[in-house]
Amino acid sequence: MTDERRGLPTASPWRSYELCAGKFQLEQEAARIGQSAHVESDDAARGDRIHAWLAGQKLELVENEATTAANLKERGDWQIERIFEGQEYQQLREKRLWLHLDGKPALSGRFDVVSYTNELALVQDYKTSWSEPDPAEDNAQLKVLAVLIALNLPTVKEVVVQLVSGPYGVTEARYGIAELSAAYEDIVKTLRAINAPDAPFSPSPEACRFCSAINVCQAVKDQVVKPLSRLQMSALPEGGERAAKLLDEVEIMASLLKEIKKFYAAKFEDPTYTIPGYAMVPGATVREVTDWDAARGRLGEFLPIEQLNSAADYRLGELEKSLGKALKLKAPQAKEKMNQILNGLVEIKQNASSLKRVKGEATVKDLNTRNRMALNAIETE
Repeated sequence: MTDERRGLPTASPWRSYELCAGKFQLEQEAARIGQSAHVESDDAARGDRIHAWLAGQKLELVENEATTAANLKERGDWQIERIFEGQEYQQLREKRLWLHLDGKPALSGRFDVVSYTNELALVQDYKTSWSEPDPAEDNAQLKVLAVLIALNLPTVKEVVVQLVSGPYGVTEARYGIAELSAAYEDIVKTLRAINAPDAPFSPSPEACRFCSAINVCQAVKDQVVKPLSRLQMSALPEGGERAAKLLDEVEIMASLLKEIKKFYAAKFEDPTYTIPGYAMVPGATVREVTDWDAARGRLGEFLPIEQLNSAADYRLGELEKSLGKALKLKAPQAKEKMNQILNGLVEIKQNASSLKRVKGEATVKDLNTRNRMALNAIETE
């Protein structure tokens, strides 16, 4: 499949390129040798589906995705009406724009939606995750998008950029001609830095958080070694800059270690792949309520309504403890009573497998057999 980004820098990771100039080229090398980190997650796939729906594609969303999408659309549409105050405007959605440098494509960005007149453009970027984004006035991605819009809509004199989020609301920044000119110069400076043959590396928690090159970055590995070597012979600093520096290094270390495990876990997708003493261990089996409204109706005979109003935030085990206390039942009897009450409203799910060290010669087949036995035990209780 053709990469519409052409292997060139894009707007979304722009802040990390500003922080670490060497990152862009090393990411290309990590991809070339098949050791990219931070491959697409379930959260990213969820975000892609919601963005596709917002762009007008006809697809089915699950309940929580549909709720998020509808809320974002309502919030974004209200902002459009506020900005244009009844003026007629045009719209483009999910379009990739390019910045050229020295006559060649150098940088691209794809916006979620841009609404525009001859002189005013509003760029909106929907955020579907629970992580808090940089506000619009400090957001490097939106800075790039503002410049790309101005270059491609040359009559526009002001670009308004907005981050539209469910949990964090809307933040907004405005770029007039002077701000757009300064932003363009800043972007060109960063472009030249990241394409330099000796582009330097500057590891930091922010730059490394989602870096696809973290598994192959020697600068990051050096950062990991330093705190470990110091801790061999010294006490932890009590506070101040030394403590802050150590915690930054530990955060980078944690990101690297997590991605190393993910790299090897992905290898186990090949059934012939083995690592002595390690296997993908199936996750625990858990019970999930399929209809909390019906469950609250049944449990209301035994537990206070105040407690049940937030029952969806509880694990069944916690509710079982409350049920046992209310009915003066021991744990096994409380579990049996809960199963009776919620009969038909509970399904058994298995958490995702994870890479773990195993004792002896346990194989994936052995572990799956053990897990099926545990699952059967739960289902027959």
